[in-house]
Formats: sequence, C-alpha cells, structure tokens
Amino acid sequence: MKASTVMLACAALLLAAGCGLKSPPVARDTIVPRRIVDLQAVPREGKLDLVWTVPKENTDKTPLIDLERFQILRSEGALIAEECKGCGEESKVISEMSVKSPEEARGNRVTFLVEDQEPGKVYGYQVVSVSQKGYRGAPSNPVTVYWDYPPSPPSRVRADRGDKSVSFSWEPVVGATGYNVYRRGEQEKDFPFNPLNRTPLTDTTYTDLGVENEKTYVYSIRAVKRVVKTDVEGKGSLGAPVTPTDLIPPETPTGVSAVPLREGIELNWRKNREPDLLGYNVYRRKVDEERYKKLNETPLTRELYLDREVEPDQEYEYAVTAVDNSARRNESPYSEEIRMKYLH
Repeated sequence: MKASTVMLACAALLLAAGCGLKSPPVARDTIVPRRIVDLQAVPREGKLDLVWTVPKENTDKTPLIDLERFQILRSEGALIAEECKGCGEESKVISEMSVKSPEEARGNRVTFLVEDQEPGKVYGYQVVSVSQKGYRGAPSNPVTVYWDYPPSPPSRVRADRGDKSVSFSWEPVVGATGYNVYRRGEQEKDFPFNPLNRTPLTDTTYTDLGVENEKTYVYSIRAVKRVVKTDVEGKGSLGAPVTPTDLIPPETPTGVSAVPLREGIELNWRKNREPDLLGYNVYRRKVDEERYKKLNETPLTRELYLDREVEPDQEYEYAVTAVDNSARRNESPYSEEIRMKYLH
C-alpha cells in the first residue's frame, strides 16, 4: 500500500474517532432541573402539606439559577375496602407554585398546601420543576395519600404545670388511633411543622420535659386517624397558655447550732447543696411566744448569722429555712429548733 493511501486511511479513522475534538453540544431543551427525590405528603389539621427540597442543579450539574415554578401533579382513585380503584391513571397538573427568588430557593425546603381532598379517595402526588424557558424536569418521586374525614379535636384537655415540666391529659376521641402534641412560645404566631412526639401517641396523657420554668408556652393536641397507610390529622384543641413553675422547695437545713458571744448569739448550720439555692432565712421567738419572727430582710448567702438584738437572761428559740431562686421563692420547712438563753 502506498504511503498516501495509508495516510488517508488513518485520517478517516481519526475523523471517525473524533480526532480529539469535543462532542457535539447538548441541546438546551435536554438541560433541565434535576429531579426532586424527597417529596413528602404530611397531613396537618385536616389538610395536606406537600414538602420537598428545591433542586440546586440542572441535569448537567450546572447551578439551577433560572427556576421559575413548580407544577403539582395529582392522580386519584376511589378507596374501597382499603384498596384503590382507579389508581395508576395519568396524573394531571392541579396547580402551579411560582418561585420568586431562584438563587435563595436553591436547596431550601418548601411547602405546598392542599385543601380540596375528599374522603374515601386515594391520591397520588408528584412535583415537577420548570425553568424560566419552560424546560420541565422529570416528575419527582411519587407519594400516595389515603384520605378520609379527619378526627375531631380532643376535649377536656387538662394541663398541670410542674418544675420544668407540663403534663397533659384529655378525653379519648372517637375513631382516633393516636395523638400529636404541638408546642409554641407565647410570642410565636404559629406552631412548628413537626409535633413533639416522633410517632402518634396511643395514650391520652403526655408530659413535656423540654421546657423552662417561668416561661409561658401554648399547646395544641390533635387526634390522628390511621387510614390504610396515612395518618390523617384533625384540628387541634383550644390552645391555653401554661407556665411551668418550680414548686419544690430546698431541703430543710440541718446541723443548726447556737453560740453565745459578747456581741449576741451566733448561729451556724450545714450548707445546702441544691443548684437553685438562693439563701437562708433565720427565725427567732421567745419561749413564751407562739410565732417566729424572721430576722433577715434578704436571704443569707452564708451559713452564719449573728443575732445582736438579744436581751440578757432571755431565752430564745431559733430555726433556719432554705430558699430557692425561683419566682415563687420556695422555702423549706423550719429546721429543728434550737433553744439558747443569753447570759451576757
């Protein structure tokens, strides 16, 4: 074979292999928003929240900066004996949700509220991202919702405040299979999306230990009805403010002793170990008096007190109490009294 023929053959092979050139550019209509993969359907107060994460990228891994809207797709069937008749039919766009700021939306969680569901039906939902040029991403992961009439709100809700705790009890709701408990601060407008309990409660009691004393909270208790695989949540009970309060006083001081001095009678006692201890009060009475009189104006911070206002040859009885730093200033019972006659 001649050299020219060999060169032409090699050239043909190089052209077939691309000769090191870049592949043809991808058509713009194939570069679409990346598929949503974490769509959730969460029933809340008789309605349905669709929740998902906004994609950050396009399918070619370029930043998604031209997202315009989401399309909400839905299919439906009839719920008959826990089975769906008509499910699997083609989904239709029932609504669209615009995106005001694509840059800020990227990677954030968004919620779409559905309010037109009918009892006795099964719904399938998907979400599609649409760019400003109208390019549609692939439909999200599908979610299925079994729907029925939501249960009634719990009644006769009783709240008992305690030390860093709030306990509740309520009447059972007919048809309910569980309950959710929500909490917000007094100054907050809305309850959080998720309840305090991870799974619906099966009992009609609940104790919240994640609160602070002297801070007011508002609660909502909502009944849940299990419909095949969906927990349909009803509206909440009337929210009443509750303020946890420290009702537990410190331990009674022990080891109280009295020593007569030229300046008066000195009292000593053992130190209390409570972390919320504010101090101590000292009480005195004459042996013929019925009631004690508190000697200090503000709680003492040391386990020591000198009573200078004593009379010679007078016999006194003393007792000490401990006080905490709560708003109630809980005070312990009197210590074991000690009697001393001042002879100086």
